[in-house]
Amino acid sequence: MEAFNGVRFVRLRSMERRGKYLAADVDGAGVCLTGQRGVHNAVWAVDPSPGPDGPAVLLRGAYGRYLLATDAQAATGPSHGVTVVQADRDHRSPPPGMRWEAMDRRGSFVLRCGLGRYLRANGRYLRWRTAVTVAGDNGSTMMQWAIEIVPVRLTRPGITEPIFQLTHKNRRRLTERDVSRNIRFVRCENNGDINDAAWRTMEIRSHSTMQLRLTLASSLGRFHGMMTSTICIRAGRFGRFTPLHVDLPIGNNRIDLVVVTHGTPGEKEFSSDCGFSNLLASQCILLVDNDLRYADLSAAPLE
Repeated sequence: MEAFNGVRFVRLRSMERRGKYLAADVDGAGVCLTGQRGVHNAVWAVDPSPGPDGPAVLLRGAYGRYLLATDAQAATGPSHGVTVVQADRDHRSPPPGMRWEAMDRRGSFVLRCGLGRYLRANGRYLRWRTAVTVAGDNGSTMMQWAIEIVPVRLTRPGITEPIFQLTHKNRRRLTERDVSRNIRFVRCENNGDINDAAWRTMEIRSHSTMQLRLTLASSLGRFHGMMTSTICIRAGRFGRFTPLHVDLPIGNNRIDLVVVTHGTPGEKEFSSDCGFSNLLASQCILLVDNDLRYADLSAAPLE
């Protein structure tokens, strides 16, 4: 577990599939391999998760959801492999398939989940395959990963900066049906509290982050305030806040958003390394460590 000690963001690079990284896919549900190293989808926030079996981490992707090994049979890879997905965190104690530990192996690492299975790249011979699965340990080099530590950015990204997000070649043009969804949203109080009675719901028919920001400004009645706010995804009742740096995932599932005003005590609290005891139990949100921290995509990996 030393590989994750004190680390806030990582990229996971396959040692066998040269130049391929684990990425949160654009549907917000699956994961894949990509050669697009400089996108937010290829960066994972590291959330420590102590448990009865010892220290582990949760890996949180660009859409705020967590890397989870399921018990569903995978369509590719070894016959005993199961799928790995992005999942909401709906319980205070994460399921075993969501807890990961890194172990040294021949100059790299293998990532084992709490179910005893290992993260595995696919496509050794069929190189066009980009699937990622979880399987029992058979010593395959497809299970070996390099952990690249991504530095924390010292400044907040501006809303006019380019969006660095995963793209797929030959994807058909999206329609409103592909991206229409309900959004549940709330503005965080200046002291960092969430008023559970203040949640509101609206429908959007675009996955554009800029369009989302304008729609939220209209709904909240604070156009100029939205220009100095950070939109965060909360994936699940116990999901940590994840600043939205990419367009919304393609799909129709409901998404919960929290709007945090820059420079407020609330934002400072989210940015601090506070503990669970400092939070109101009614919030049901873990606002520690990585929240409102930003990965520096262009920086060289830390040693």
